[in-house]
Amino acid sequence: MTLSNSFFTLVAKLTPLFLLSGQVYANQPLNSESSAPTAPAATTALTESAAAQLSSTDAATAEDEYATQANVELIVFQRLFDQDSLNQKFPELNSVIPLADAVLPSADQLQARALAANEMQLNDIFTKFQQHEAYIPFYHQAWTQALGAQSAAFPIRIQSDPAAIPAIDGRLLIWQDEKIELNFNLAFSYNTRADAQEQQQAFGSLAQETATVPDIDAINTEDNTEEKNNRTQRHTIQYQSQSSYSDNQMMYFDHPLFGILVLISSADGKPLKGVNSENNGENSGMQ
Repeated sequence: MTLSNSFFTLVAKLTPLFLLSGQVYANQPLNSESSAPTAPAATTALTESAAAQLSSTDAATAEDEYATQANVELIVFQRLFDQDSLNQKFPELNSVIPLADAVLPSADQLQARALAANEMQLNDIFTKFQQHEAYIPFYHQAWTQALGAQSAAFPIRIQSDPAAIPAIDGRLLIWQDEKIELNFNLAFSYNTRADAQEQQQAFGSLAQETATVPDIDAINTEDNTEEKNNRTQRHTIQYQSQSSYSDNQMMYFDHPLFGILVLISSADGKPLKGVNSENNGENSGMQ
C-alpha cells in the first residue's frame, strides 16, 4: 500500500506539536502532596484508634505488674501504763467517726473476706503479747481486699468487742497509687486507775519505750498480783494517722497509750507497688 503525499504532509505538521506538548509536561513542577496517594479518612481513623489502644494496653500491662488484691492483718494492743497523767495530751473524742459506709470483714464479705486463723501470719506475735504483762492485745483480724486508686478506696471497719475494755472502733482506708497508703481514723477506749505513784513511774518509763516496737520477747516476771486501787474512769480518744507502706515485713503505728501492728502481703502473687522488692512476694511476711 502506498501512502499519499497528503498523509506525510499532515504528519510533518503535527510532529512539532507532539514534541511541544511533551516538553511542556516534562517541565511541570512535581507536587508531592498531589502525586502521593491519600489514605481514606476511615483508614486514618482506624490507625489512630489502634495506636491509642496499643498505648492503653501498654499502660494496663504496666499496672497488671502489681498486686490488685492484698491480705491485710492487724494487731491492736494497749500499753499497761496508768494513763491519767497522760490524758491531758489526748483530749476526749468529741466528734463522730463516719462508719455508715465502712465494710466489716467477714467470711462472706466479698469486699473484705476475713481470713481463717490458720491463714494469719501474726499468730505467734499475738500470743507473745498475751504472755507479756505490760500489754493487752485485744484486736487481731485479717482479711483480703482489693488494692486500687484512692478514688476507688473503701473504708474497712476496725472494731473490737464493744463490751470489753480496752476497745477500738473506727475505719481504715487502704489504696495504691505510687505507693500503698494507709489512713486510720479510730476511737480508742480505755480505763484508768488513780494511783499517783504508779502514774509517775509509768510516765518515766513511757518516755524511753514508745519510740520503738515493743520488745515482747522480754517477758515481764514482776509480781503484780497485789490488788491495785479499783477506782476506774473510762476515756475515749481519737487517733488519726496516714503513712506509706514501704516494707513488707511489718509496720508499726505507735501511740503512748496503744500500738498497731500491720502486715500487708500480696494475695494474687504479684508484687506490691512501692514496697521493697527484696521483701516482696506472695508468701512474704513475719515468720
